[in-house]
Amino acid sequence: MPNKLTSEIRPAASITPSERATLFALFSRHYADVSEATFARDLSQKDHIILLSRGTTGPLVGFSTQVVEPYQIDGQTIRVLFSGDTIIDPKHWGEQELVRSWCRYAGAALAEAQSASEPLYWLLISKGYRTYLFLPLFFNRYHPGPHEEPELHSLASKIARQRFGGAYHPSSGTLRFPKSCGHLRGTLADISEKRRTTPHVQLFLSKNPGFATGDELVCLAPITETNLRSFAKRSLQEGLQTNPLQSQNPPPRLCGSAPDTSKAIAPLAATHTDP
Repeated sequence: MPNKLTSEIRPAASITPSERATLFALFSRHYADVSEATFARDLSQKDHIILLSRGTTGPLVGFSTQVVEPYQIDGQTIRVLFSGDTIIDPKHWGEQELVRSWCRYAGAALAEAQSASEPLYWLLISKGYRTYLFLPLFFNRYHPGPHEEPELHSLASKIARQRFGGAYHPSSGTLRFPKSCGHLRGTLADISEKRRTTPHVQLFLSKNPGFATGDELVCLAPITETNLRSFAKRSLQEGLQTNPLQSQNPPPRLCGSAPDTSKAIAPLAATHTDP
Protein backbone atom coordinates (compact mmCIF):
# COMPACT_ATOMS: atom_id res chain seq x y z
CA MET A 1 0.00 0.00 0.00
CA PRO A 2 1.73 3.21 -1.15
CA ASN A 3 -0.17 5.37 1.38
CA LYS A 4 0.41 3.09 4.35
CA LEU A 5 1.97 4.85 7.32
CA THR A 6 5.61 4.19 8.09
CA SER A 7 7.47 5.26 11.22
CA GLU A 8 10.96 6.31 12.20
CA ILE A 9 12.39 6.94 15.67
CA ARG A 10 15.01 9.67 15.73
CA PRO A 11 16.89 11.63 18.39
CA ALA A 12 14.95 14.83 19.01
CA ALA A 13 18.15 16.84 18.62
CA SER A 14 18.46 15.65 15.01
CA ILE A 15 15.31 17.50 13.87
CA THR A 16 16.24 20.34 11.52
CA PRO A 17 14.65 23.82 11.70
CA SER A 18 12.78 23.05 8.47
CA GLU A 19 11.43 19.78 9.84
CA ARG A 20 10.45 21.48 13.09
CA ALA A 21 8.48 24.10 11.16
CA THR A 22 6.66 21.34 9.27
CA LEU A 23 5.82 19.52 12.49
CA PHE A 24 4.56 22.67 14.19
CA ALA A 25 2.39 23.51 11.18
CA LEU A 26 0.79 20.07 11.45
CA PHE A 27 0.34 20.44 15.19
CA SER A 28 -1.13 23.95 15.09
CA ARG A 29 -3.70 22.95 12.46
CA HIS A 30 -5.32 20.74 15.06
CA TYR A 31 -4.58 22.56 18.31
CA ALA A 32 -5.55 26.05 19.44
CA ASP A 33 -3.54 28.19 21.87
CA VAL A 34 -0.16 26.74 20.93
CA SER A 35 2.99 28.67 20.09
CA GLU A 36 6.05 27.79 18.08
CA ALA A 37 8.27 28.81 21.01
CA THR A 38 6.53 26.41 23.39
CA PHE A 39 6.61 23.71 20.75
CA ALA A 40 10.36 24.18 20.25
CA ARG A 41 10.91 24.09 24.03
CA ASP A 42 8.96 20.85 24.35
CA LEU A 43 11.04 19.28 21.59
CA SER A 44 14.31 20.40 23.16
CA GLN A 45 13.34 18.65 26.40
CA LYS A 46 12.71 15.29 24.74
CA ASP A 47 15.08 12.43 23.93
CA HIS A 48 13.43 11.06 20.80
CA ILE A 49 10.65 11.72 18.33
CA ILE A 50 8.54 9.18 16.48
CA LEU A 51 7.90 10.43 12.95
CA LEU A 52 5.04 9.14 10.82
CA SER A 53 5.10 9.44 7.04
CA ARG A 54 2.77 8.43 4.24
CA GLY A 55 4.71 5.64 2.58
CA THR A 56 8.49 5.52 2.63
CA THR A 57 9.00 8.81 0.79
CA GLY A 58 5.76 10.66 1.49
CA PRO A 59 5.17 13.74 3.64
CA LEU A 60 5.19 13.79 7.43
CA VAL A 61 1.65 13.22 8.71
CA GLY A 62 2.22 12.68 12.44
CA PHE A 63 4.67 12.56 15.31
CA SER A 64 5.09 12.01 19.03
CA THR A 65 7.92 13.27 21.25
CA GLN A 66 9.30 11.04 24.00
CA VAL A 67 11.53 11.28 27.05
CA VAL A 68 12.50 8.84 29.81
CA GLU A 69 13.20 10.44 33.19
CA PRO A 70 14.25 8.95 36.55
CA TYR A 71 12.32 10.04 39.64
CA GLN A 72 13.15 9.57 43.29
CA ILE A 73 9.93 8.44 44.96
CA ASP A 74 9.96 7.39 48.63
CA GLY A 75 13.66 6.52 48.45
CA GLN A 76 13.32 4.43 45.28
CA THR A 77 14.46 5.34 41.79
CA ILE A 78 11.86 4.69 39.11
CA ARG A 79 11.84 5.57 35.42
CA VAL A 80 8.96 7.36 33.73
CA LEU A 81 8.34 7.39 29.99
CA PHE A 82 6.59 10.64 29.18
CA SER A 83 5.09 11.40 25.78
CA GLY A 84 4.98 15.08 24.83
CA ASP A 85 3.45 16.78 21.79
CA THR A 86 1.64 14.26 19.61
CA ILE A 87 -0.67 14.42 16.61
CA ILE A 88 -1.73 12.34 13.61
CA ASP A 89 -3.43 13.84 10.58
CA PRO A 90 -7.13 12.86 10.87
CA LYS A 91 -6.94 11.15 7.47
CA HIS A 92 -4.84 8.48 9.16
CA TRP A 93 -6.80 8.04 12.37
CA GLY A 94 -7.43 4.38 12.98
CA GLU A 95 -4.05 3.22 11.65
CA GLN A 96 -1.85 1.53 14.23
CA GLU A 97 1.69 2.48 13.16
CA LEU A 98 2.15 5.00 15.96
CA VAL A 99 1.03 2.42 18.52
CA ARG A 100 3.43 -0.18 17.08
CA SER A 101 6.33 2.25 17.03
CA TRP A 102 5.60 3.61 20.51
CA CYS A 103 5.42 0.09 21.96
CA ARG A 104 8.76 -0.78 20.37
CA TYR A 105 10.17 2.41 21.89
CA ALA A 106 8.67 1.47 25.26
CA GLY A 107 10.27 -1.98 24.94
CA ALA A 108 13.68 -0.40 24.37
CA ALA A 109 13.13 1.87 27.39
CA LEU A 110 12.11 -1.18 29.44
CA ALA A 111 15.31 -2.99 28.46
CA GLU A 112 17.33 -0.02 29.74
CA ALA A 113 15.28 0.17 32.95
CA GLN A 114 15.65 -3.54 33.63
CA SER A 115 19.43 -3.33 33.19
CA ALA A 116 19.40 -0.77 36.03
CA SER A 117 16.88 -2.79 38.09
CA GLU A 118 14.43 0.13 38.00
CA PRO A 119 10.68 -0.14 37.28
CA LEU A 120 9.28 1.74 34.28
CA TYR A 121 5.94 3.57 34.08
CA TRP A 122 4.08 5.44 31.37
CA LEU A 123 2.91 8.90 32.39
CA LEU A 124 0.00 9.85 30.14
CA ILE A 125 -1.52 13.32 30.25
CA SER A 126 -4.88 13.03 28.55
CA LYS A 127 -6.99 15.87 27.17
CA GLY A 128 -9.23 13.67 25.09
CA TYR A 129 -11.12 10.43 25.50
CA ARG A 130 -9.41 8.68 22.61
CA THR A 131 -6.06 9.16 24.28
CA TYR A 132 -7.45 7.80 27.53
CA LEU A 133 -8.75 4.73 25.66
CA PHE A 134 -5.18 3.60 25.06
CA LEU A 135 -5.11 2.56 28.71
CA PRO A 136 -7.95 0.00 28.77
CA LEU A 137 -7.06 -1.16 25.25
CA PHE A 138 -3.44 -1.98 26.00
CA PHE A 139 -2.99 -2.26 29.78
CA ASN A 140 -4.41 -4.53 32.45
CA ARG A 141 -3.63 -2.16 35.35
CA TYR A 142 -3.71 1.61 35.10
CA HIS A 143 -4.85 4.74 36.89
CA PRO A 144 -7.49 6.10 36.84
CA GLY A 145 -9.58 3.11 35.87
CA PRO A 146 -12.83 1.33 36.73
CA HIS A 147 -11.09 -0.40 39.65
CA GLU A 148 -9.33 1.71 42.23
CA GLU A 149 -5.56 1.28 42.24
CA PRO A 150 -4.41 3.05 45.43
CA GLU A 151 -0.71 2.36 44.81
CA LEU A 152 -0.80 3.72 41.25
CA HIS A 153 -2.98 6.65 42.34
CA SER A 154 -0.46 7.64 45.00
CA LEU A 155 2.50 7.21 42.64
CA ALA A 156 0.82 9.23 39.87
CA SER A 157 0.15 12.05 42.31
CA LYS A 158 3.75 12.11 43.57
CA ILE A 159 5.17 12.15 40.03
CA ALA A 160 2.73 14.87 38.95
CA ARG A 161 3.63 17.06 41.94
CA GLN A 162 7.32 16.81 41.06
CA ARG A 163 6.87 17.37 37.34
CA PHE A 164 4.11 19.95 37.20
CA GLY A 165 4.17 21.69 40.57
CA GLY A 166 1.17 23.91 41.27
CA ALA A 167 -0.49 23.10 37.95
CA TYR A 168 -1.38 19.70 39.39
CA HIS A 169 -4.60 19.52 41.41
CA PRO A 170 -4.55 16.35 43.53
CA SER A 171 -8.23 16.56 44.43
CA SER A 172 -9.21 16.02 40.79
CA GLY A 173 -6.05 14.37 39.48
CA THR A 174 -5.85 16.91 36.66
CA LEU A 175 -3.54 19.62 35.40
CA ARG A 176 -5.05 23.07 35.12
CA PHE A 177 -3.26 26.10 33.79
CA PRO A 178 -4.24 29.78 34.02
CA LYS A 179 -4.37 29.76 30.23
CA SER A 180 -4.83 26.75 27.99
CA CYS A 181 -1.53 25.21 26.92
CA GLY A 182 -3.21 23.74 23.89
CA HIS A 183 -6.58 22.15 23.22
CA LEU A 184 -8.19 20.48 20.24
CA ARG A 185 -9.82 22.83 17.78
CA GLY A 186 -13.57 23.04 17.22
CA THR A 187 -15.30 19.82 16.27
CA LEU A 188 -12.17 17.78 16.95
CA ALA A 189 -13.06 17.97 20.65
CA ASP A 190 -16.68 16.89 20.13
CA ILE A 191 -17.88 13.56 21.53
CA SER A 192 -20.85 11.84 19.93
CA GLU A 193 -23.82 10.88 22.09
CA LYS A 194 -23.16 7.23 21.30
CA ARG A 195 -19.59 7.51 22.55
CA ARG A 196 -20.73 9.28 25.72
CA THR A 197 -22.68 6.18 26.77
CA THR A 198 -19.66 3.85 26.79
CA PRO A 199 -18.20 3.08 30.24
CA HIS A 200 -14.59 4.16 29.60
CA VAL A 201 -15.64 7.44 27.98
CA GLN A 202 -18.05 8.11 30.84
CA LEU A 203 -15.20 7.50 33.30
CA PHE A 204 -12.92 9.88 31.41
CA LEU A 205 -15.57 12.60 31.35
CA SER A 206 -16.26 12.18 35.07
CA LYS A 207 -12.55 12.57 35.81
CA ASN A 208 -11.81 15.38 33.36
CA PRO A 209 -14.95 17.44 32.65
CA GLY A 210 -12.81 20.43 31.61
CA PHE A 211 -11.00 18.60 28.81
CA ALA A 212 -12.39 20.83 26.05
CA THR A 213 -10.74 23.93 27.53
CA GLY A 214 -7.36 22.31 28.12
CA ASP A 215 -7.57 20.43 31.45
CA GLU A 216 -5.42 17.30 31.36
CA LEU A 217 -6.02 14.06 33.23
CA VAL A 218 -2.92 12.55 34.85
CA CYS A 219 -2.76 8.83 34.10
CA LEU A 220 -0.17 6.18 34.95
CA ALA A 221 0.46 2.59 33.89
CA PRO A 222 3.30 0.17 34.72
CA ILE A 223 5.20 -0.85 31.59
CA THR A 224 5.81 -4.58 32.00
CA GLU A 225 5.32 -7.57 29.75
CA THR A 226 2.60 -8.93 32.03
CA ASN A 227 0.69 -5.64 32.17
CA LEU A 228 0.35 -5.21 28.40
CA ARG A 229 -2.29 -6.85 26.28
CA SER A 230 -1.83 -8.88 23.05
CA PHE A 231 -0.97 -6.50 20.19
CA ALA A 232 0.83 -3.98 22.38
CA LYS A 233 2.68 -6.77 24.18
CA ARG A 234 4.06 -8.22 20.95
CA SER A 235 5.45 -4.85 19.84
CA LEU A 236 6.86 -4.18 23.33
CA GLN A 237 8.64 -7.55 23.29
CA GLU A 238 10.14 -6.73 19.90
CA GLY A 239 11.64 -3.53 21.29
CA LEU A 240 12.67 -5.27 24.51
CA GLN A 241 14.53 -8.01 22.65
CA THR A 242 16.22 -5.89 19.99
CA ASN A 243 16.53 -2.54 21.82
CA PRO A 244 16.86 -0.59 18.55
CA LEU A 245 17.77 2.60 20.44
CA GLN A 246 20.75 1.16 22.28
CA SER A 247 23.32 3.00 20.18
CA GLN A 248 21.55 6.36 20.36
CA ASN A 249 19.92 6.41 23.80
CA PRO A 250 20.89 9.52 25.77
CA PRO A 251 21.19 9.01 29.54
CA PRO A 252 17.88 9.48 31.38
CA ARG A 253 17.30 12.97 32.77
CA LEU A 254 16.90 13.17 36.52
CA CYS A 255 13.79 14.95 37.69
CA GLY A 256 14.31 16.73 40.98
CA SER A 257 11.94 18.77 43.04
CA ALA A 258 11.81 21.71 40.65
CA PRO A 259 8.51 21.53 38.73
CA ASP A 260 8.46 21.50 34.96
CA THR A 261 5.33 23.30 33.85
CA SER A 262 6.60 23.98 30.37
CA LYS A 263 5.50 20.67 28.99
CA ALA A 264 2.31 21.00 28.45
CA ILE A 265 0.70 20.31 25.20
CA ALA A 266 -0.85 16.90 25.11
CA PRO A 267 0.82 13.62 24.76
CA LEU A 268 -0.31 10.50 23.06
CA ALA A 269 -3.31 12.35 23.93
CA ALA A 270 -3.73 13.92 20.80
CA THR A 271 -2.80 10.83 18.99
CA HIS A 272 -4.63 11.67 18.99
CA THR A 273 -6.67 9.72 17.75
CA ASP A 274 -8.64 12.37 19.51
CA PRO A 275 -11.60 13.45 18.91
